Amino acid sequence: MNKWCWLLLSIVCWTAVGFAAFGLREGRNSSEPAAAVRVDRIVSMAPSLTEILFALGLDEEIVGVTLFSDYPPAAAEKPKVGSFWQPNIEAVVAARPNLVMTLGFGQHRDLAERLKRIGYNTIAVNIEKVSDLFSAIGQIAAATGRQRQADELVTGIKERVNAVSGLVGTLPKVRVLWVVQRVPLRVAGRDTFVNEMIELAGGENAIGRTVHKYPPIGAEQVIACGADVIIEPEMGRGDVDAQLDEALRHWGKFGNLPAVTENRIYVIRGDTVSRLGPRLYEGTETIARCLRPYLFEN
Repeated sequence: MNKWCWLLLSIVCWTAVGFAAFGLREGRNSSEPAAAVRVDRIVSMAPSLTEILFALGLDEEIVGVTLFSDYPPAAAEKPKVGSFWQPNIEAVVAARPNLVMTLGFGQHRDLAERLKRIGYNTIAVNIEKVSDLFSAIGQIAAATGRQRQADELVTGIKERVNAVSGLVGTLPKVRVLWVVQRVPLRVAGRDTFVNEMIELAGGENAIGRTVHKYPPIGAEQVIACGADVIIEPEMGRGDVDAQLDEALRHWGKFGNLPAVTENRIYVIRGDTVSRLGPRLYEGTETIARCLRPYLFEN
């Protein structure tokens, strides 16, 4: 073999080595978690996801949120990309995101599939129970390179929730009727994160096992449930005091219900108890204050 053949063979070998050293490594990066890629333009498709992103210190990276993403207050100033139930794919694309965060239900699945087909990076998380919240925080942290912040966030949430649960301790359970909507009447069942918060706050769902997570019930079931406390999260964005007046009039017809005879009917602000997010401890404490106000007098 002459010197030119040896030279050509050497070039080929060194090219192969270079490709192995650099080209294949670059290819591996494309299949690694999203954290390997800089994520600096994030669209959030749910208020709860927006709260998680802010809690992880990603507020400057957020370039789009849905309507009613209003906590923390800075979230309300972000550009809007439709609503939770009706995402606007044109607005999402216009935000030029390199990560779109969605939940796992129908409309969000459809949005994620459409975005993936046109080359956008999406991550879907399911947040239906308290344990899902902590898993979702971990997933988002892995995709954005915020593992330390996620560990601190999860630890902080758990410590504060445990503090509330420790305060109520082994006291007798308070039976709670959780009203999602009054007309027609629909309540929270036991297979919900609301039920988990009630239990963490020292309560017990007054409604037994049901087929639906948020079942409709009739007057007979209301009477039979024996609720000690009735809680209504604010409905819509109305006046809490006005809703409480309406609630007192509505529930007054159930004169034999302990919650009515003891005047233990509450209307509370809805965002901390209707969104399963970093403010889980606030929602749990809000419920605990309704169940045992005397524990919080000081």
